[in-house]
Amino acid sequence: MELPKILKEKLNSIISFLKGKKVIVAFSGGVDSSLLAFLSKKYAKDIILITERSVLYPEEEIDEAIKFAKKCGINHMIIERDPLKNEIFQCNPSNRCYICKTGLYNEIIQIKNTKSFDVILDGSNIDDLSDYRPGMQALEELKISTPYIDFNINKNEIRELSKFYDLEVQSKPSMACFSSRIPYGQTINEEKLIMIREAERFLKNTFNLKQLRVRLHENNLGRIEFLQSDLPKVLTEQNMKTIREKLRNLGFIYVTVDLAGFRSGSMNEALNLD
Repeated sequence: MELPKILKEKLNSIISFLKGKKVIVAFSGGVDSSLLAFLSKKYAKDIILITERSVLYPEEEIDEAIKFAKKCGINHMIIERDPLKNEIFQCNPSNRCYICKTGLYNEIIQIKNTKSFDVILDGSNIDDLSDYRPGMQALEELKISTPYIDFNINKNEIRELSKFYDLEVQSKPSMACFSSRIPYGQTINEEKLIMIREAERFLKNTFNLKQLRVRLHENNLGRIEFLQSDLPKVLTEQNMKTIREKLRNLGFIYVTVDLAGFRSGSMNEALNLD
């Protein structure tokens, strides 16, 4: 496989940036951070992967992150966090992601300083700048490095590079934390996060789905975003009955399907960002 010239130049820029450095990668196990981890292992002087374990993320993602690190022979640390201890985060303001990332990266900075590493890498890419991403402010304030943004690399290019290196995560769907399923201004608590987690796990496992979101609105209304291509196989009469019964058992009172289908960051549609 031959890379396009411009993408090869971008790859060489990342490689040059990594060489000689001791790097920490904030590692979710998704395609973005996995490629950064792989390149850092290959070209950096030393590397540590740091993954957050909390109620905000499915345990399956943590397991996949652990397997990737072991397969690549990379030192991997799991840090236990409870963002719900922060009362401001629980109130779910529109800058919720800024609050959460500030807490996470302050912990990673402490590890970086203790171990005398040079830089912390985050897998945000150039496409992230086109949406409302308050977490980016935290990265800037804390001087976290974002190589994909610095070298103008988008999501499709990250997938292309992952395919070039034959990484198993090359087609892995995007993942966001469970708090992103709750509208801004509505309280985040463990009960809601578990409802969302279990609903998404049930739907993915039962119907063999790769991508979806279960949004939890007021009055325990569940709004499911399926990929448009999955709607015909999921929304049969029997399946709808099965979904309704399961989600009601989890605590949802109303269960709806969003006709617009899956889209990342759909909760931002309600924000007035002017």
